[in-house]
Amino acid sequence: MTVQKNGFAVHDLTVCYPNGVRALDTVRVSFPAGGVTAIIGESGSGKSTLGQALYGALPQGTAVSGKVLFGDVDVTACTTEELRTRCWGKQWGIVPQLPRAALSPVHRIGRQMADVRRGAGRPPWDEAAYAELLARFGFDDPLRVLHAYPHELSGGMLQRVLCAMADAGEPSWILADEPTKGLDPDVWQMVAENLHCLTQRQGVSLLLITHDIPLARRLADRVVVMQAGRIVAQGRDVWSDPHFPYREAQRRKAAAAERISAEDAPRVAAHEGRQSAAVPEEEALLAAEGVSKRMRDRMRGTWMNVLTDCSLRVAAGRTVGLEGRSGAGKSTLVRILLGLLRPDEGTVCWNGRDIRALQRTERLAFRRGVQLVVQNPEEAFDPRRSIGGSLSEVFAVHPVLLRAGTDARAQIVETLSAVELTERVLTRHPHELSGGELQRAAIARALLTEPRILLLDEPTTMLDISLRAQIMELLLRLRVERGLGMLLISHERELLCDFADEIHVLEAGRVR
Repeated sequence: MTVQKNGFAVHDLTVCYPNGVRALDTVRVSFPAGGVTAIIGESGSGKSTLGQALYGALPQGTAVSGKVLFGDVDVTACTTEELRTRCWGKQWGIVPQLPRAALSPVHRIGRQMADVRRGAGRPPWDEAAYAELLARFGFDDPLRVLHAYPHELSGGMLQRVLCAMADAGEPSWILADEPTKGLDPDVWQMVAENLHCLTQRQGVSLLLITHDIPLARRLADRVVVMQAGRIVAQGRDVWSDPHFPYREAQRRKAAAAERISAEDAPRVAAHEGRQSAAVPEEEALLAAEGVSKRMRDRMRGTWMNVLTDCSLRVAAGRTVGLEGRSGAGKSTLVRILLGLLRPDEGTVCWNGRDIRALQRTERLAFRRGVQLVVQNPEEAFDPRRSIGGSLSEVFAVHPVLLRAGTDARAQIVETLSAVELTERVLTRHPHELSGGELQRAAIARALLTEPRILLLDEPTTMLDISLRAQIMELLLRLRVERGLGMLLISHERELLCDFADEIHVLEAGRVR
């Protein structure tokens, strides 16, 4: 049997995690070679677990019954070394969901792409060939990317690197778990087109695991719908089914938008060319004034202007939206606002004072007062610690937050209740929570410091459509109840128009 004819067959697959959660329940499905199959489902439906089972990457301690076959290879019976020798990189190109965890932090991107090609047993390429491959995935300066380390690239850029890296080994299958998450519309379009070209011109079989319904509708020849660990629908035309599970999610999203409009009518109409008044300087809790930042391009030995004369103000009870493409400099600006990176020019002020002039106690108050909620909640928690252990760290760093007569656990449980979580999550580890639960836990950790400003870096990008509405409703309620100021960073104009009081665009290093 040739590699090109090999497909996947799943027989009565049941997967139980060590905490007793049954992620998959007697799943039977086949994925024949050729074309594009999409596995879709809401957060916690089991789609990523099925993907991990297909390519043999389930966490240690997971109980598995049933079989996953790839041609004549029993994936469930293979050791890691056998999969590395027979399948990974050679027959399967894998795009995992967590790009930073998948890439080595100590090697440049070009080295890692060459390692993938070498591991697949393919003839070596020169640098120009790797640059051409990266260019197909939307990089304007692919040579710079080849010479960069992962920490020097944004999350969206790393996602595209992984797509290109999977293609570099010339596999017969690409298994992609959320390959377009965190991408702005222009880059999304380019990645979608290139994935389509892989199947049409190179004959690659593509398995998409996604909650991106537009991507699935555009690319998939066949769709498998998952819900509560089971397959509830499959075929070419699931979209027309009146009982299609995502229809209910769409209705919930629409209902949430109506409630939000009624409770706190958006004052932004940027799509019509209007914008509410900016925050006056005297009202700003957190303000960046004339911030510029240059970074060295090691390959060329020159300096790049990442940010140029950027100004931004956030006040209590208001949401400021910041829109920008992947790699536009949004993450750099956030690091400067948090005091983690010094600007070359300009100032960042907290309550009217330059943060560089703050004394130790004032700096600690600033750290408590400005909290970040990152794009990918999996990367925000130590995978070896329970959620309760991670949340307790807040009081170790800031003991002043512990209220008299109250223990840390009671305060944590109270805060979890505010984000609609129960204390049962305290004993769970990050991988045992759904994406929505983990994002709520990340918000809870930020709230434990009693902040006045939240910096929200793409807080809904990793979530499916129903959970996006829930998380944004939660954030809106917290803003109203606690008078929080928020900087909402996103490439989704619709989201910003719905929730922000004013919108700025970061483009070519400038805020406008």
